[in-house]
Amino acid sequence: RDVTVETMLAATLVRRGWLGGLCTPRPLTMQAAGTLASGATARQVARRTRAAVRVGGLGVRALASPAANAAGKPWQFLTPPAREDQVMLGCVSYDPAVGTIWEGMRQYMIGEGGVPGFDFVLFTNYEAQVSALLGGVIDIAWNGPLAHVLAQSRHPGLVSLGMRDVDCDFRTVCLARRDAGIASVQDLAGKRVVTGASDSPQGHIVPVHWLHSMGIKPASIRACDADLGKHGDTAMGEIHALAALASGEADAAILSDMMWQRGLQGMYGLDAAALADKVTVLEQAPPVFDHCQFDTLERSWKTEAFSRALFAMDMKNPAHTEVMKLEGISKSWAPTRETGYSVFRSALTSQLASAGRRGLATRAGGCTPRAFSTSAAARAPQAGGGEGKGSAGTVGVIGGGVAGIETVRALQAKGFAVTLFEAADTVGGVWRENYLNFGVQVPKQLYEFTDLPFDEVPFGQYPTGPQTQAYIERYVAHFGLKDSMRLGVRVQSAKPTADGKGWTLVTKPSAGGAAQEHAFDKLVVCTGMYSGKNKNIPLPAGGAGAFTGEVMHSHDFRSPNQVAGKKVVVIGNGKSAVDCAVNASNSGASSVTLLSRRPHWPTPRKIANLIPFQHVFLSRLGQALVIGLRGPLPGAAPAGMSLWHTVGAPIMAGAFKLVELIFAAQFGNVTGPTSPFLKASVVTDFYGYAQVLDYEMRNKVKSGDVQWKMGAVEAFTKSGVTTGNGAEQIDCDVAIYGTGFAKDYSFFDDATRKRLNVEADGLYLFRHTVPTAVDNLAFVGSEVATISNIGTYAIQAAWVAKLWKGEMAAVGDKSEMEAEVEATKAWKRSWMPDTASRASLVLLHQTHFHDRLLKDMGVSHRRKGLNVVAEMFAPYAPADYKGVIGT
Repeated sequence: RDVTVETMLAATLVRRGWLGGLCTPRPLTMQAAGTLASGATARQVARRTRAAVRVGGLGVRALASPAANAAGKPWQFLTPPAREDQVMLGCVSYDPAVGTIWEGMRQYMIGEGGVPGFDFVLFTNYEAQVSALLGGVIDIAWNGPLAHVLAQSRHPGLVSLGMRDVDCDFRTVCLARRDAGIASVQDLAGKRVVTGASDSPQGHIVPVHWLHSMGIKPASIRACDADLGKHGDTAMGEIHALAALASGEADAAILSDMMWQRGLQGMYGLDAAALADKVTVLEQAPPVFDHCQFDTLERSWKTEAFSRALFAMDMKNPAHTEVMKLEGISKSWAPTRETGYSVFRSALTSQLASAGRRGLATRAGGCTPRAFSTSAAARAPQAGGGEGKGSAGTVGVIGGGVAGIETVRALQAKGFAVTLFEAADTVGGVWRENYLNFGVQVPKQLYEFTDLPFDEVPFGQYPTGPQTQAYIERYVAHFGLKDSMRLGVRVQSAKPTADGKGWTLVTKPSAGGAAQEHAFDKLVVCTGMYSGKNKNIPLPAGGAGAFTGEVMHSHDFRSPNQVAGKKVVVIGNGKSAVDCAVNASNSGASSVTLLSRRPHWPTPRKIANLIPFQHVFLSRLGQALVIGLRGPLPGAAPAGMSLWHTVGAPIMAGAFKLVELIFAAQFGNVTGPTSPFLKASVVTDFYGYAQVLDYEMRNKVKSGDVQWKMGAVEAFTKSGVTTGNGAEQIDCDVAIYGTGFAKDYSFFDDATRKRLNVEADGLYLFRHTVPTAVDNLAFVGSEVATISNIGTYAIQAAWVAKLWKGEMAAVGDKSEMEAEVEATKAWKRSWMPDTASRASLVLLHQTHFHDRLLKDMGVSHRRKGLNVVAEMFAPYAPADYKGVIGT
């Protein structure tokens, strides 16, 4: 009898509209009301669905005291709870199951979850939900990407609490009819394309922007509008798009991979056999992006209680499994991240610009119901691209190598509008092109992006240059960064604005054309440590005019044909020189001589042929050993390290002599003029001439295929070079200089170069990132060298983004920053070799350097979780810093 009374009262309230307002009655509730009206008994309705009995956030129990429910007390009939006792969540009713899901979540929250007063309301559209969040009607909104960005534009301090694991890296696919003559995305030009609803991020906004960014102009792009306001959550537009593709009404369709897979399963009345037979998936696809987030205006006891309960859910717990599966979770709820929205934000900005709008609606008193254009036409990017004002300001980035693209990603994650300039027509920097058979000198796990695994190469292997370049291009595509890049455009000059609050850049197309001026709030230089533009070729005083052969830099040694059958001299003793000597021998050179000024220490890939070098030099223990010998990096190392250096230096000096003997024995170079043993400290030498080698050079020298001599080129003759005060001539047809690269700051104006104060041993910066005398300027990847530099650049970029966004506690006033720079300078000059790159060297101190940046950012620097043994003994790799970008 209680069931009958409760259900009838709920149905009556729904029918009379007393539960209207912001909410939409749940479909199941309406079904219950309709069933009662048609004569069915309430008990029959109750047996069909318990959701109709409870009515969730809209029915009678929504009028009860949630606190009383949580305490196990009877609900209080028609007694509204106090608003301050409620934890109210809003979600959009895009499917009847939404009510079932959130009723299950409510029962968990007020019970096991321990969230007193939790309840929920359903909305017909996301704009109304965002309005309710901004107006304080609800505490938490379960927002899709468009609603998230809309709320963020209205409330920049928006806080996200969590997301589903399946919403990370949401995938869209490009489909084509097999009979439409479409083999690649480029073939969509002049074709009929259908998409999902025009307000769908995955079904329309991102895909259309992607097409236009590649310059592809289909004959038509038709959006299958359905359930507008639900932002594609019902996927009805995508279902219609699939049907249109199968029937031949369209040549191609772009929609979520999830809906494509469901179509192949014959769901929604689609003909699975016809789809499989008539439709193919193109290899190229729009960039991935993140989907839903729980958003709130600010943290409070309500949001903290909700978050704790949410992340306490366990898919392995039978009491949680059903509702988690209904919500679509694969394994668990996931921590929030902002980085995955840069793709969508860029696409939305472009769409709004093409519709003549400068941004999302910001009128007071609530949100504009439709904060975007619903036109199905293709959207053109805004002229100037990333130079449009972002919520955090505009930033120019110089250089399209690894550091540059990581910087774009980090800054976009914090709301900056970013434009990157790269003189070449592709990204990649030194990985785009370099000497023959060049590659990474560390295993792939030490050279991968923090947020995208290097899956193309097996663990422990050393990637080749082309593999690395392809991986870099995949990163750009994966995160949709290309729209923010101006490729084939060289920066000619960079000068602070007259008021000192911004930068003026003058650029010119590399292929020729008119110069263009750009204004930015801030500037990041990412031109790298090694640039093919500034090759260092230290010719002797008389030059090479008398030489009838060819002189080249290692960067230009690209083909075996350049050396086959010829006598070759390679000048240098760094990694590139050694590689070029080996490659010349392997390419059929008639003779190869490596000419080096002095011997340097190579590091074997495996120490004593047993231990991978990174386990010694990139673990916290290994770093402590180096600090014991040479001291801590100023401003970075924890307390006590200076004392350890004072006490441990004599001990570690002996220990490293043993290391030197092991290294020399491994390379078969214990004695003789080419041996560094007893001539140079292995640690000191590493900070000037670091190289990790395999045994190919050792074997070439042993077999006589490569002659290794000590000396410098004193003069070029007609047939070769002389050395040893002219006592020896080495005949050659080709001379290859493996002598590195020079840095170039000439694009800065004279006044800025003077304030930067570049010295003979490099540019000294605070945290190796920002100058103390020039505002709104940072260097990422240009003035720091570590072992695993790709990870370092990501942390640097995230540090700069948080610093400029104002999300970091003060890192010191100007005098404190200058004092740290001077201390670092004095420390380096006290023991490191005098090289042009000394200011940038961090190398074996990289873990403490990373720690320092993370501490500045308020992020945990201990990245191995609760595994104390791994924290001390395991090497740190970029993957350990996953999630730092966007934090």
